[in-house]
Parts: sequence; structure tokens; C-alpha cells
Amino acid sequence: MPSIDYPFPNPKNDAERAANGQAADDYQRQEEEAATLLDLAEELAPISPELLLEQVRLDLATAGLHVAPPQPLTDEDQGGVMAYLDDDAALVVVDWLPHARLDRAALDMVEADRTDHEAVIRYEVVRTAMDTALGTILTGFGYATSRPGFGYGHIVQQPSTAPDAQE
Repeated sequence: MPSIDYPFPNPKNDAERAANGQAADDYQRQEEEAATLLDLAEELAPISPELLLEQVRLDLATAGLHVAPPQPLTDEDQGGVMAYLDDDAALVVVDWLPHARLDRAALDMVEADRTDHEAVIRYEVVRTAMDTALGTILTGFGYATSRPGFGYGHIVQQPSTAPDAQE
């Protein structure tokens, strides 16, 4: 059992002992209420991918990021955070897309077999930095993530109600 921070570590009279007893009772009540809430949470159905997507978009915007509108993207819209459902509409995916200018410049250089060109290096630096930042932000908002099968991005997992996931 975790230690309780009693108001009087070394009680000297009956009033201090009573205060410590009250603190122990309050702690026990809080533990019981928390266990009850965890039991209730386990009975809840997982949230829909659509609702999870909206929550992720809201949290990313709360973090100060501009979340791109749902696809299809035009050249004017491209660039920034993308949060969308995968092709099966079962998983929430979060990724970063550089603006079309950098994307096209890097692709042109790769196709010309000039992978050491400045545009390609910038593209890779931006993608790596933003991928790391997105992972950190999602984790900071309490999401568990996994990596897609290839490339960059994060798959946001359904929230878990297990006690280990809340710590």
C-alpha cells in the first residue's frame, strides 16, 4: 500500500491522531472510488474511430498546430498536420506533410538521382523533426501510438482503461 502523507507524522495528542485517522479514511475512500470508476470504464464500449479522429484533431489544434482539412488536398492546402482515417476507416493516422513546393523539389532531385541535393536533405530533416514532434505531442495528450508499416506517421490507438495505461 502506498504511504499516506498524514498531516501529523508524529502525532502528539488526540486531535493530531484523529486528523491522521481522518486522512487515512479519506485516502481509503478515494482508492475505493477510483477502483469503482475503473470498473465502470471497463464496461464502456470503445469509442468509434470517427470520434477518436475528432478528439485527436481537437487536441492537435489545442497544441497550436494547424490541422489540414480532410482530403483531397489541393496545392494551397497541402502542408502541415494530417489526421485521417485509414483506407478501412478503422484506424486514426496522424502525419506531417511538407508543403507541395518542398515535396516536388525533393521528388525531382530524387528522380534525378541527386539524393544529396539541398532540397532532399531539407525534406528529410523536416519530415524527421515533425514526426518526432507529433509523436511527443500525441504522447503528451495521453495517446498511445504505433508506427505504420513503413515511412513516417503515427497510428493512434484506442484509449485503454487498464490501470497501467493511466499511469
